[in-house]
Amino acid sequence: MTPRRPPRPWVGTARPVDPSELGGPRGLTEEVLRGEEPGAPAPAGSPAFYWSLLTPERQARIQSVVDARLWSVTVVLDRLLDPHNTAAILRTAEGLGLARAHVVPNEEGDAVAHRRVTQDAHKWLDIDPHASGALAAAVLRAAGFEIWAGHLGAGARTCADLPADRPIALLFGNEHEGPSRETLAACTGTFRIPMAGFTQSFNVSVAAGIALAQVTAARRRHLGAPGDLPPQARVELRDRFTLLAARLARRMKPRR
Repeated sequence: MTPRRPPRPWVGTARPVDPSELGGPRGLTEEVLRGEEPGAPAPAGSPAFYWSLLTPERQARIQSVVDARLWSVTVVLDRLLDPHNTAAILRTAEGLGLARAHVVPNEEGDAVAHRRVTQDAHKWLDIDPHASGALAAAVLRAAGFEIWAGHLGAGARTCADLPADRPIALLFGNEHEGPSRETLAACTGTFRIPMAGFTQSFNVSVAAGIALAQVTAARRRHLGAPGDLPPQARVELRDRFTLLAARLARRMKPRR
């Protein structure tokens, strides 16, 4: 068994308890916490069954996240060296509502996120691996995306000037080398983040956070809606999130 971590000391001013948070861990209803099984028309173990066991507050939270998911904005992480940077960007991408991210591992091995940095955010994202940045760009182009690489070269647009009227992918390259020439040639163009200080560039995870926040906000303004998943994809994603929420609750035990 893995030893449990010691409790962290409370830092800061205690806040009043919200009654909506008293429905048990991860939003389970009081009936489930008491070991009761309320009658549900859905088969046990199905997404609909677990959905019926969640509190209305937790259901509303899951539905709001599904409704805000963006298919038409994504991010490509091309050979990042520091897995903490990968983890931080994935956490930011999930928090901003992206539905999918693309990762090209570096030569030293897999750059999959550290759990303590992502806070499980990578579990709520679809992550596609690619052999190279150029191949990732080709796949996204075939899906109708424009791919813009973060790069300080001449002709780079500011991230505020990137198009919001079409699907867009932002590519961030290796912390030291940036995107390769082959990858840059496969992209639609390059972008930069305006700097007002002596520092030439931001850390890649900070740069990704700034650029993705601007692009997702602009895309939502263009759509006039928080998300753009088609109806069937929303149903499938809600089912997936429901099952994952039930597993994370750690109170849902399999029937014997």
